[in-house]
Amino acid sequence: MLDLRRARAGEAAELAALAVRSKGHWPYPPEFLARFARVQGLSEEVVAANEVWVGERDGVVRCFCTLLHRAGRTILDDLWLDPAEIGRGSGRLLFEHAVARAVAAGARVLEWDADPYAVGFYERMGAVTVGWSDSPLGRPLPQMRLPLDG
Repeated sequence: MLDLRRARAGEAAELAALAVRSKGHWPYPPEFLARFARVQGLSEEVVAANEVWVGERDGVVRCFCTLLHRAGRTILDDLWLDPAEIGRGSGRLLFEHAVARAVAAGARVLEWDADPYAVGFYERMGAVTVGWSDSPLGRPLPQMRLPLDG
């Protein structure tokens, strides 16, 4: 069973490494993954200043998400799973938790830039692509949105 908890001080490097492993599940070349690792941006300051949730299985960190609450909307800044968790329901559990936290914060919408390989998952969760944004990695990313007000 996956247990969710708030991230702890000192976990940012472990979570950032998990994000790189997660992205590495997809057929990205090694040089792209190295650039992603350099620009990924999850720091102790980000963990301390935002709502970061960690999923553990048997005491081992398996996934995490970062939520940024901004005036009526919540931004899903991260949602990463260890590759071994993909297809086990962990992504759905973590996403549904993110939605519940956004609703609890009073958000009317949950928004994020998605990895292109994750768009199908997010569409199954009820989200829609509403535009495109420029990534620091030099490619467009789908901007996704899930209305929370019914």
